[in-house]
Amino acid sequence: MSYSEPKVALETGLDLGQLCTTGSILHINGDYEDDYHIELDNSYSCSKQNKAEYIGEPVQCFDEFAKLLKPVDDNGLVKKKILEEGGGLPLNKGCTVSVCFAGFWESEPEPFYYTESGKPMDKACGQAVANLNENGLLPGIQMAIESMLVGEMAVFLLSFQVMYGEMGVPPRIKPKADCLFYVQLTKSIITPKDGEIDFAEPNTFKRVHHQVQLLYSSGVTLHKIKNYPSAIQLFKKGVNMLHKCRLADENEENLQVKQLRKLYINLAICYNATKQPLKACIACNELNRIRSLWNNAKALFQNAKALRMIAQFDEAQRKLEKALELRPDRYEEMQQEMALINRLRESCNRTRLVENRFKDSMPNLITDNFKTEVDNLIKNFKEDDNLCKLTLPGNLNTAEMEYIKKACVRENLFCNKIKEGHLLDKDEADDSIESKAELYI
Repeated sequence: MSYSEPKVALETGLDLGQLCTTGSILHINGDYEDDYHIELDNSYSCSKQNKAEYIGEPVQCFDEFAKLLKPVDDNGLVKKKILEEGGGLPLNKGCTVSVCFAGFWESEPEPFYYTESGKPMDKACGQAVANLNENGLLPGIQMAIESMLVGEMAVFLLSFQVMYGEMGVPPRIKPKADCLFYVQLTKSIITPKDGEIDFAEPNTFKRVHHQVQLLYSSGVTLHKIKNYPSAIQLFKKGVNMLHKCRLADENEENLQVKQLRKLYINLAICYNATKQPLKACIACNELNRIRSLWNNAKALFQNAKALRMIAQFDEAQRKLEKALELRPDRYEEMQQEMALINRLRESCNRTRLVENRFKDSMPNLITDNFKTEVDNLIKNFKEDDNLCKLTLPGNLNTAEMEYIKKACVRENLFCNKIKEGHLLDKDEADDSIESKAELYI
């Protein structure tokens, strides 16, 4: 049979949650025109020619279709047929579910309410998200969903007694109107708890991500007014929260990495501004770990600055050249940094120490030329604000190291042991950082 043009059309869909709580106001679209007709047969299939994509097909006769279904409840008010099997644990009141669905009236070619398939979750016409403990769903829909497993798609015939009641919602919903719903359960999570975040609980990422975004915004504001220590504390807190949070899927992992990238870059900037280059290098190493260093000119530039401040000039130059390759429009700024690297490389030439020392076979002797080179090196290092730390050549003998330590005391500098070598520093060592220095230089 042919189906004629519908007499009534709504401007917007019918919100089932509002219908059974605060109520719904129906707005009739007088300009609606249906430019097609659909041939129906006695099965529940038809050709979809409208623009929207939804799951399921209309059914001409509910009485005939009910013979294919099995009751979900004792009274047979909800009947079901599984179209695609699901799996996992049964649902309970502590679950929050994501579903796609489409609801049909008998002999109607289009759904009266649906979520459009293929749309992102939580977007308009996308998947519906419902907390099964809030009781905001119509009883029939709640019973239908609670009978499902994740991944399952099923069709349900729902009695008016568990849907819109004897009165209906005229003119859109007739009195005692049974309806057919196709439901696909795409996801189920344990409902996150309110109150203070418990990182041991699953499914807390959404709340954590929101709080981290607020921390990041506040940190950026503090950075703009040059309150770097406070900005660092907020950025670090955001990093710690993201690392502690359990991730549910790949989408959450992508959001985590995106936020971590911004936090680590800003940490590197603030650490460089406060002359903490080793910590800046740690932040850049974390960027490298999440594959966000070598493809990011801003991160590479900050890494080069940090490496220059610890006198790792060759590695700083390599990072800077890659940054310039990615951002040739920042040529002037990067060339200034390159010129600074080259100047410092010459003024702090540590190879001259090796050239003017005795061989390792003479552990207690020291040359006058070596002393002169040490004095010049320490003087240049102390007076240049663009350097914070300076790694000394390895395998210096006892007398040579003793002279270097005395020279540092004289110039109010520090000489810190790192692994097999030594590091000149303008500030007292932070053991938690200096012990790792070899990893970042």
